[in-house]
Amino acid sequence: MDWEAIKTFTAVAHHGTARAAAKALGVHHASIGRRLSRLESSLGAHLLERTPDGFVVTSAGERLLAAAGHFQEALYEAERHIAGQDMAASGVLTVTMAEPIATQIFAPRLPEFTAAYPGLDLHMVVSYNVLDVARRQADVAIRLDNNPPDNLIGKRLFAYHQSAYATPAYLHQHDLLADPPTARWLGWFTEPGAGAAWVKESPFPQLPLWGAFTDIRLHQAATRVGLGLGYLPCMTADADPLLIRATDQPTVPTRDIWILTHEDLRRTARVRRFMEFAEDVLRQSKKQLVGDLAQ
Repeated sequence: MDWEAIKTFTAVAHHGTARAAAKALGVHHASIGRRLSRLESSLGAHLLERTPDGFVVTSAGERLLAAAGHFQEALYEAERHIAGQDMAASGVLTVTMAEPIATQIFAPRLPEFTAAYPGLDLHMVVSYNVLDVARRQADVAIRLDNNPPDNLIGKRLFAYHQSAYATPAYLHQHDLLADPPTARWLGWFTEPGAGAAWVKESPFPQLPLWGAFTDIRLHQAATRVGLGLGYLPCMTADADPLLIRATDQPTVPTRDIWILTHEDLRRTARVRRFMEFAEDVLRQSKKQLVGDLAQ
């Protein structure tokens, strides 16, 4: 049975005439007769009898009217429950982001978000996997990506920046402009030749590339113990007391920062609230993310 036809039937039963029902439903009165005919044909029964004073409900119609009333009330109850949950921003909220963004940028600000929405059960998942939200394994993703998946929606903010870092002792021991060079870059990638492009565009393109330290924290740890120059995100390296910048050149923008969710989730209150919070946090942390050391 077509629910629109059932609503038409209940409106006619309540108002008594097709014109009054059409006005209540906001449709043309000719539509009323067509819907009623289809409904009666699908059931094989007469639901209404026409009289000089209007329509009268038959015994079969009374049976359907009672069932429709129960169903409509259940729908209203479900609608209220869902709307109440949405307005309350409650339930489980799963957010995924890269570890440096999570620990350096968001962790210090999470208490204010959880205090504002005590009904939320916040799950933070550290991940570089761009497929998490597309697979519905997370509600919101903070991504460092110039080309996010097409099936996600959200907002692009700005690029985070990187620079060259080393320990003061390493810079004291090595002349970065010497020929032949005594210093070296620490590699990011294990594939042969990977990283040659960014070395060429770096402040010290003459330095060789050595090793591979593919995780940000590991790369930074290798830089901290003096294994070489690290090319690191400003958000983590500027906060490291054992490292200093190896160059006075401007920091370099890398990948864009995106706040993303799935189309199916964008109107959910808990998702909207966190995306608004995330944008506020990231914009207020812009100096940290782009390496602006000016006070």
